[in-house]
Amino acid sequence: MDVFGRGTDRHASAAADIIADDDGRSLEERIDTAAWAILNGAQDAVMEILAEQWPLAPNGSVVDPQARIEDDRLLMWFGEEKAPVVALPPLKVRDVLESAT
Repeated sequence: MDVFGRGTDRHASAAADIIADDDGRSLEERIDTAAWAILNGAQDAVMEILAEQWPLAPNGSVVDPQARIEDDRLLMWFGEEKAPVVALPPLKVRDVLESAT
């Protein structure tokens, strides 16, 4: 994954490869890890391009990425789950698996 902006781009993550790596963790754990790593890499790339912290909580502190699977959906957000600063639309796990192969 890459992040583009202001006439530049940054490579954010190749973590989707984690999903196919049968390393003894459950598929759910590998998807969670890959989703977090992709969001974390994207956050780093955005901050490099903007030359500032992103995204910020109402108190001005930078918030961390989070991800988890609920039923058949991958949920991803930045900040507190109950009051995220940025929330991405849920992805069906099936779609995540298809895009990782």
